[in-house]
Amino acid sequence: MSSEIPAIASYVERRVIHSCDLDFTIVAEAHEYKVDFIIYDIEGWAEGETKGEYDRPLWHKSGATSWPNTVETLEDAEPYLHGEVKWDGCSNWHFDEQDRSMLHGCCKADVQRFGDVMALCWDLAAEMCPTWEET
Repeated sequence: MSSEIPAIASYVERRVIHSCDLDFTIVAEAHEYKVDFIIYDIEGWAEGETKGEYDRPLWHKSGATSWPNTVETLEDAEPYLHGEVKWDGCSNWHFDEQDRSMLHGCCKADVQRFGDVMALCWDLAAEMCPTWEET
């Protein structure tokens, strides 16, 4: 899997986190006064380098209109949501998925994961933002 993900803007630190619990991949880029996030929905897992271990995430192909239509690189994947958490803890979010269709969940846990991934990003911002001063 390629680690070449287009940069959001110039940044101080970058992390890519694959959350197995939430089935989201988080791309976090810290700047002096904020952390930008792009979040991708993991649609499945492929077998990795170790036979029998399914540890390579698969994401929905950007622009694809049918499901499943997965890709193995983030460059080709469709963002699910993006946003930022600023130095003071304020955050702004946009659900890209809602521009294409409605947000879908089959159970309470599916809906809860939207909030959980944003909360995880908030915690990452507290770690990564050099000027973090939560109020």
